[in-house]
Amino acid sequence: MDINNKNKRPKVNIPKSNIESIIGVISILGVIIAWIYLIASWINLPYEIPTHFGSSGKADSWGGRYSLLILPILTSVLHILLTTVSKYPQHFNYVVNITEENAKRQYKNARTLIVCLKMEIIAIFLYLEWQSVQVAMNKSTGLGLWFLPIFLIVVFGTLGVCIYKMFKLK
Repeated sequence: MDINNKNKRPKVNIPKSNIESIIGVISILGVIIAWIYLIASWINLPYEIPTHFGSSGKADSWGGRYSLLILPILTSVLHILLTTVSKYPQHFNYVVNITEENAKRQYKNARTLIVCLKMEIIAIFLYLEWQSVQVAMNKSTGLGLWFLPIFLIVVFGTLGVCIYKMFKLK
């Protein structure tokens, strides 16, 4: 039975795998560390901090230190949003038809994708926060030349692996 309509897709209760649980804990720790690091660094921060880094990894825009609050706030919001979204894989878009037979496999793969992306984004934001503080305190000169390529390889690599698995799990 082919179920293309999102509203008619089966709702399958899939318990979290061990890897999803571990990634979930790592993600929560990343959010907590982001807040603790900012609070611990706040008193030593200068009033002007980097607010943007160019493709070379060097800071190219500066602003008030309160703008640094955006990173842990955004990290927290993304964690909540992606955790919530991952609970409803039957509403995702898929590149393959979802059937009664493949729903459980496809949903698990899609949920794993969301959980992995959540952890990667939190790690990236945590790194951006840390480097922003380091640059503001003259302990670093920027993100480094390899930040952007590594970020793109990690995120698109995760997407590519999960899309490949989606076709394989048809």
